[in-house]
Amino acid sequence: MLRKIKLIRILILYVLILNCVVGCKTTESALTVDHTPIIASLDLVDIIDDKIKVEIKVANLDTDTISYYLPKIVPGTYQNNNYGKYIEEFKAFDLQGNELPVKKHGDNRWKINNSKQLNTITYLVNDTFDSENTHQIFSPTGTNILKNENFVLNLYAFVGYFHQMKEKKYNLFIIHPLDMEASTSLSEYLPKEPQAGDKYDTDLFVFKRYADLADSPIMYSVPDKVTFNINEIEVLLSVYSPNKVHRAAQLMPQMERMIRAQKNFLGQINTTKKYSVLLYLSSSKSNDAKGFGALEHNTSTVVVLPESIPLKKLNESLTDVVSHEFFHIITPLSIHSEEIHDFDYNNPKMSEHLWLYEGTTEYFSLLFQINQALITKEDFFERILEKINTSKTFDDTLSFTEMSKNILQDPYLENYRNVYEKGSLISMCIDIIMREKSNGAYGIVDLIQGLSGRFGSEIPFKDEELIDVIKEISYPEVANFLKTHVVNNTPIDYGFYLEKTGLTYNTIEIPSAYFIHEQEPFIKGSEATKKVVFTNGAERNNFLKKVGIKSGDILLAIDNKTYSIKNIYDLFSDSNKWKIGDDVVFSIERNQSVFKLTSKVIAPAVEKIVLKQNPNASKKQIAILKSWIND
Repeated sequence: MLRKIKLIRILILYVLILNCVVGCKTTESALTVDHTPIIASLDLVDIIDDKIKVEIKVANLDTDTISYYLPKIVPGTYQNNNYGKYIEEFKAFDLQGNELPVKKHGDNRWKINNSKQLNTITYLVNDTFDSENTHQIFSPTGTNILKNENFVLNLYAFVGYFHQMKEKKYNLFIIHPLDMEASTSLSEYLPKEPQAGDKYDTDLFVFKRYADLADSPIMYSVPDKVTFNINEIEVLLSVYSPNKVHRAAQLMPQMERMIRAQKNFLGQINTTKKYSVLLYLSSSKSNDAKGFGALEHNTSTVVVLPESIPLKKLNESLTDVVSHEFFHIITPLSIHSEEIHDFDYNNPKMSEHLWLYEGTTEYFSLLFQINQALITKEDFFERILEKINTSKTFDDTLSFTEMSKNILQDPYLENYRNVYEKGSLISMCIDIIMREKSNGAYGIVDLIQGLSGRFGSEIPFKDEELIDVIKEISYPEVANFLKTHVVNNTPIDYGFYLEKTGLTYNTIEIPSAYFIHEQEPFIKGSEATKKVVFTNGAERNNFLKKVGIKSGDILLAIDNKTYSIKNIYDLFSDSNKWKIGDDVVFSIERNQSVFKLTSKVIAPAVEKIVLKQNPNASKKQIAILKSWIND
């Protein structure tokens, strides 16, 4: 009881201070002139059935009804997660504690009547890590509630926003056990004096608007963290390892080496003074996180990886994952569109320029490693080839801007992963164009620096104007490239651009299986229809291409045997019995029409691209290559 009384006293004192500062309310709308912040509190001490209690305090509303929302989707994710599904016992009260009428609409909206009297909202929040077999929320975008052990707080899953009030200031109080500390890029403070016998503490975080709160993850645990400074950036590495298999101190040397190289690569670009890596190592048990990877934020990243991974492999995984996420301090922190700056969490309008946000970031995560001599040029060339080959498994005729705008819908969503493959190759081509035009003096880093200087974190660009701005601060050829290959749907001839650097780009055929090559399957099972569907990669297989198979075709039968998701693996054993020259008949469904495709069996093969330095390259080509990879 002492703890609750003390928190109330803190909140009342804080509100009184704010009321004195704000002064008398005018006769204008409260939503436009009232600067009293929304006050939210999370209780990490009194956990209720593995749920966190949240309290929201709001004042001076001037509408009869108001809606409160939890996000359907958040920036950096490209699927609808509907965080309102994890809210229980939602209640609204007036100043005297009388309950107000509330009606829930859909998964994420609560409509409150008599809202002029609204003072407090309370509800419980369930976490996602311990129930991942029941939903599709990617672990780094989710939440963890493990009493007295660990709390992964992606705040958008705990604190929502009121209609037309996302620009309001938020004050967030988090009550936590004394032995647990917050790991975050935020500054926390609370104007209070400690009392003897306390078993908890309270942190206060202040946000200018809801978007800042939603972009600021916090991890609470018994501290295992290190900080280090690199070129005026304070970097925090915080680790939660349930069985103490890995420690922050073990991981720091590689992390420091990597981020130092990234900062050296970026040169004068400096968009943040703090950066945090919040690493959650999962036990991989049935009630723990299994979606391994990371989610970027402007000044931090949440990383989830398995605890069982050996130290060397963990360092390698962190290098790959965090190097990408760290470069997001540029895009979208200092360069972003209006759609991102004013993100609609429940009816989002997606930006046209995913190639910039994810593609350039992914390209930087690769380029800095060769630029800073962390990998060999042979490794660099091989990774470029991997991206070219992988990109060809997606629809290469889609307009990238059209895909970006409609990324939440099919058929665009199934091509989303291509933003990391073709998206980074788009940036590579821009880099080569700029180096050719400037005789090696300028590259894509200079373009990004120019865009950062033109805009910045508080000035978004208009999607339809970005290419003209790029033309203005770089070269007309860059704008023409973007219009041809990004806005329009002309596939990129990578050989044409790589030749400018003195590299030869050839295609050869290598042996394959009929329905899979290495780890790339040419078929997949559809849970929705229980049928077998050919993937984009099927058209890389010379036999399937000869048969006439196209991506999206549904396989019904081969010769006299029908196939479905139940016997999909029979395709591998059955095809091993085929003999070269035999006739084979595929029965397929395409666009709701059924027909047969007949062909002779041939030895299966797939195309492989080979990239090598041309020994007869010109001086200009050699100079461009040297400026590109710092060779």
